[in-house]
Amino acid sequence: MTGKNNRKKMSFETAKKCVDFILSHTEYFNEGSVIWDFIGGEPFLEIDLIDKICDYIKLQMFTLNHPWFDSYRFSFSSNGLLYNTEKVQEFIKKNKTHLSIGISVDGNKEKHDLQRIYPDGRGSYDDVMKNVDLWQKQFNDHHTKATFAHDDLIYLKDSVISLWKNGIKDVAANVVFEDVWQEGDDKILEEQLDELGDYILEKRLWNEYRVRFFDPVIGNPLSKDSLKHNFCGSGQMLAIDCNGNFYPCIRFVDFALEKRKGRCIGNVYEGINEDKLRAFLSLNIENESPKECLNCKVASGCALCTGFNYDNSGTIFDRAVYICKLHKATVRANKRFWAKYEKLAGKVSPRRQYEKLENNKYMQIMLNDNITPHCTYRNWKNSNKKLSFEEINKALDFAIENNYEAVFLGNKSKLEINNIDSYLSLVDSNDDNNSIVIYDNNVDIINKNVDTCIILIDIENIENILKFVEKVSAFNKRINLTLENIEKWDDTIIEKYKKQLDDLVDFIEKSYEKKDPIEINVLTDRIYFDKHSNCTAGENTFTLAPNGKFYICPAFYFDDENNSIGSLEEGIENKYENLMKIENAPICKECDAYQCKACKYLNKKLTEEYNTPPKIQCLISHHERNKARELQQWLLSKGYIENGNIISEIDYLDPFEKVLQEVR
Repeated sequence: MTGKNNRKKMSFETAKKCVDFILSHTEYFNEGSVIWDFIGGEPFLEIDLIDKICDYIKLQMFTLNHPWFDSYRFSFSSNGLLYNTEKVQEFIKKNKTHLSIGISVDGNKEKHDLQRIYPDGRGSYDDVMKNVDLWQKQFNDHHTKATFAHDDLIYLKDSVISLWKNGIKDVAANVVFEDVWQEGDDKILEEQLDELGDYILEKRLWNEYRVRFFDPVIGNPLSKDSLKHNFCGSGQMLAIDCNGNFYPCIRFVDFALEKRKGRCIGNVYEGINEDKLRAFLSLNIENESPKECLNCKVASGCALCTGFNYDNSGTIFDRAVYICKLHKATVRANKRFWAKYEKLAGKVSPRRQYEKLENNKYMQIMLNDNITPHCTYRNWKNSNKKLSFEEINKALDFAIENNYEAVFLGNKSKLEINNIDSYLSLVDSNDDNNSIVIYDNNVDIINKNVDTCIILIDIENIENILKFVEKVSAFNKRINLTLENIEKWDDTIIEKYKKQLDDLVDFIEKSYEKKDPIEINVLTDRIYFDKHSNCTAGENTFTLAPNGKFYICPAFYFDDENNSIGSLEEGIENKYENLMKIENAPICKECDAYQCKACKYLNKKLTEEYNTPPKIQCLISHHERNKARELQQWLLSKGYIENGNIISEIDYLDPFEKVLQEVR
């Protein structure tokens, strides 16, 4: 933790609001029991405040006849220095039957005093150990967590043995996730563990003491079930800072992060932001891990921290792998230990029960900032940049060299470039060959020379959809509707859109009866698709903006020019490309609304993750899906289509509900 300070303290009023929120929102907090965990900094510095808070918790649970009354625990992680003070001891006596306290002893004196020091540089080991005896007399569960990094790795064996000798029999030891490791550290770890294992065997301590490094579960392939769960509980717990802000766990609070801002998911005044929680509740080993982790033969027990993943890369769906070599070293030592155990003890080790033995790519070339949008973006900044003739030629050369198909955004007809007509363009003009025409909330002038069009629909024009479609359908047999600003939709807008979908279904049915069928993406695509055919931005489609840089799509360029993912000189490097794939989108891969665009920009804007759609997107696409099902049934009954990909009936509008059921 890099940002601790002594300037921030939770007020009692804020604490009461936190407690009231938790006790009154059983839809979020419906477990049979609860742990109220006090953490800092050092919690016992605020024992007076904590005592008041705990009294308030008990009073409110009793007053409300809450199920947690008499099924709760107050939990503390303390450095132990204030443990023997009068106020702390009074608090312990007062709450003894509902209390658990862990004291942090990092290992032997040398290791502990490397990190846990007073402001003057003195180590705290001797002062902490003065209180360990009293702690052990008052509590039966004696455990600590020892964390090792490069500097103290050489103390691992002696630290674990020291903790055991001091009565701490259960050591939840691990190595840090940060990129601090140096060449050869895995060998040092392996040697330390071999020596520790030999000590255990020599003293026959395997039934009396425990250290996580020798957990028999470690070091096997991942099971299918384990892939569907996250390693930690981020998003399934609630952390609250001293200002009453909510976080998915303590690791997401600002002072626990080195590179990123805290990732807040709500507060005591406004409640929990469910959109910002969606990514966490759909997160699992499968969608946050690279393929080498998923295919690793010794992957089980390899730890990760969701908070560090976010701090390290900016997304919770990008697993840091700095400990890979150290985990493999741990597994090797673990296997040797249990093999020696079998020879020495003459028993089968507990390890044995766990052992089991190409798409097209597109480069969109934005000719200028004032192009008519074709998707969820606008030139919000009213800028007026243009690609130079030289840059356009470079872009076409880049596309050829890297096997991209070039698509122009804007009118290409005036460009004096060889074979320019062979390139597809998306444009709102009437004089551009090989084009998809865009109608920007207005169909007063119809292009009669193209078969396919895009109609942009803003909120004000929701009720005009059928009217627009009727007008352009005389010439455009393929109509793509693009809904703008869906993040501003409310229930009233959704109802208006559902009415338009009903009208469109009738319109399509009539087009079949006239033997002049029409395609409308939001309805007919779902009938014919058997897999997702949504936005490929950031995966197979990239955008070259007028500033000469590449972006996931135009929306990211207009939102913030610093969001670039490369240039013509440097090439394209999208470090989040893995998150653009449907198989790594936990909600979307559970969904069969195959016509959904799954806009990466809106995902990032509303949920802070590229691969997690906001609720409104899912609701809209499932209303479309269900209307497509009605249309499909009618077309089948009339014999207009064959019995192919039948759209099943579902009892939800948001596939997130399916994901939640699996999580639970």
